[in-house]
Amino acid sequence: MKIHYQLWLIFSCLFIVVCLVVYMVVATTYEQRLQIGYEQIAVAKGTPVLDQLKGTYPYSPNRSTGYLRTYSERLKSRLILLDADKNVYADSFGQLKPSTAVNLTILDQDTSPVSFFSKTDSFGYVQHTLLPFRSAGNEGYLLMIQEADQLYDELQSFQNWMVQTLLVAVIAFFFISYFVSTWFSKPIRQMIVQLKKITPQRRTFSLKHRRRDEIKELIDATQNMVEELNLYDERQRRFLSTSSHELKTPLATMQLILENLPYVREKEETYREFVSDLTFQVQKMKQMVEQLLQMNRLADTPLEKEQLDALDIQQHLTHSFQHLADDKQLTFEFDVEPISVYVDQALFLRGLDNIVSNAIRYSHQNQSVKISIKREKDETKISVCDQGMGISPEDLPHIFEPFYRSNDATAWNQEGSGLGLTIVKQMVEMHWGRIDIDTVEKEGTCVHLFFRNT
Repeated sequence: MKIHYQLWLIFSCLFIVVCLVVYMVVATTYEQRLQIGYEQIAVAKGTPVLDQLKGTYPYSPNRSTGYLRTYSERLKSRLILLDADKNVYADSFGQLKPSTAVNLTILDQDTSPVSFFSKTDSFGYVQHTLLPFRSAGNEGYLLMIQEADQLYDELQSFQNWMVQTLLVAVIAFFFISYFVSTWFSKPIRQMIVQLKKITPQRRTFSLKHRRRDEIKELIDATQNMVEELNLYDERQRRFLSTSSHELKTPLATMQLILENLPYVREKEETYREFVSDLTFQVQKMKQMVEQLLQMNRLADTPLEKEQLDALDIQQHLTHSFQHLADDKQLTFEFDVEPISVYVDQALFLRGLDNIVSNAIRYSHQNQSVKISIKREKDETKISVCDQGMGISPEDLPHIFEPFYRSNDATAWNQEGSGLGLTIVKQMVEMHWGRIDIDTVEKEGTCVHLFFRNT
């Protein structure tokens, strides 16, 4: 069922439930108010009778019966005088003998005066009213029995009016809720129309929504998603184009070397140079393919996190890169706190190795590479800083893109593939961390990795 009709049905059902509750509460309250009013009228009618009976009860049953008959005709009610035990003392109709026990629900009530309304098969609705009195130190009760059809006629009339009013309200709200649900779900229907127009060849989503609500957020999120998808496709196309070009270059070089290799067999020095160049291109292509495989495997590889001590990280970096630093006459400066980071060890060290190798590669001789591991609030911060060439403002937004290498970096070193920082960014994102770059062109670069302390 469409959300339009779901909202319509929900609104209508809720309003019907509210109407039923209102009807029950109002009808019950109105009935109680009517009963209280009729009770007060009955008490007011019975008070003059009690004034007369106080002079005859309990010494003159005949006079009491006479008064009862007189007022019974006047009030159009049956009057029964009860003694202290609530047995019959006198009956205006003369049908009940003295001392007869009467079985009525109202006689079980502790509070007086009180009225009780009931429905009988012979007389319809009947009102019983019990009034206590005291005469000459003796307790007695006056039981008034009269028809109450008028009360229930009024109640029925009021209930019918309420039913008609609420029925009109339900019908009106039925149409109002339809238009409200239509208005409310209109942006969703418009979104569906726009989304159905999206194809692999055409991805556009444009929808205006003035209300600042969750639907506005949903529309904005959908627009951002479509834009990100288009950007992703553009990056994919650029990645395929660049990777094809990067792989094609060493292949073309290898092909050229192989074509000319037979012609230089007699020149041993040239031959060795050709073989060395061929080996270099093979290694370069092998490294590039391995990094491409790493990039594709990272997202599908589940993390196996464990605590990795900062001192173990320092020992790993020293063991892996000290010989490269010595060849370039560089020094490592470590500032390591005795803390640990909760990471996938193999993946983390692979990314960190890429950062440190870049720092060594793009540093001048007789300089230093500073590596620090510290705790900042609820995060562990790992920084690798060099004093090398730095990154230009034009290149900085693109350094995490696959195969991207600035012109300066190409001039410095031909061995880089342009995939190292891409792998680093993937590693950091898989750990729900973040990466910041502080750089000044021709002065140096600091790469900061932040990981949560969990």
